[in-house]
Amino acid sequence: MSASALPMRLWQAWVQRLTEPVDNRPFALLRIAACLCVVVDLVRLGSLGLVPHLFRLYADGGLSRSADPGWVLGPLFGPAAGPVAYGVSLGAITLMMLGIGGRPVALIAVLAYAQLGHLCAPGDRGVDRALRTVLLIQAASPALHRLALGPLWRAARTAVPTTMPAWPEWLVRWLLVLMYLSAGTAKLIEEPAWLATSGTPVLYRIVTDPMAGTVDPVTAAAWPWLWRVGGWFTIVLELSSPLLLTRYRHLWAVGAILMHLGVVLTMDLGMFSWGMLSMYLVVLSPWVVRVLDRWGIGVVRPS
Repeated sequence: MSASALPMRLWQAWVQRLTEPVDNRPFALLRIAACLCVVVDLVRLGSLGLVPHLFRLYADGGLSRSADPGWVLGPLFGPAAGPVAYGVSLGAITLMMLGIGGRPVALIAVLAYAQLGHLCAPGDRGVDRALRTVLLIQAASPALHRLALGPLWRAARTAVPTTMPAWPEWLVRWLLVLMYLSAGTAKLIEEPAWLATSGTPVLYRIVTDPMAGTVDPVTAAAWPWLWRVGGWFTIVLELSSPLLLTRYRHLWAVGAILMHLGVVLTMDLGMFSWGMLSMYLVVLSPWVVRVLDRWGIGVVRPS
């Protein structure tokens, strides 16, 4: 092969990988799971009575000192703009989860959800931005009508495609790589003690933090080796996240799932771990497809 032909061969292989057909049910399940995480989180804010305070400017009696330049609903709705954006977000994301309304509803869901972040920037967490990105990819993907109520109401179940190009799955995997790599490098830059072999383990301080940790500090102090090894494992896992783009992604995902389950057991971070775990429906798509086939979920039988 000549040197001049190599770039073209690589490009063709990359395009073929992105466009190869894959079962779209795992991606549809990701839509349902990601939307469910956001809906539960928004409902929880409403049940705690925080909506009028979090999503209203300080000048109007809320907690947000100022909105960033992306906040555009204020001039349209005045002091009620925040609660309006909250209501539209909750309604549109619920419809998107159910698969009703198609791309127009999906785009409204993403835009309204983003407006909440522009209004209350300190409360716009990394997981909010990650799930918004996932929902935006969903809005552009061919799997939006799969495992959805909308096509059923139109009596067009058999017309919904059962496969899609692989590029949406690759985008989600790339998003995970960016998140884990940035988290791992930030940890080491800000606190090199993550890799220390002596002193108080960083992970111990995190899981016993009174603001977010749920582990009793006295009990946890008896197991310093557990927190030290857990910290090493976290750094190694995050820095090795490019394996998500290889054939070994399934093995890597098992370790990441265990890490997030550990976060659920030792910290109270809202929907963070559940939102991240929802993306592994795509990473583990071959296994997910086998389970769906076994249970007969979404299987389109010949008429």
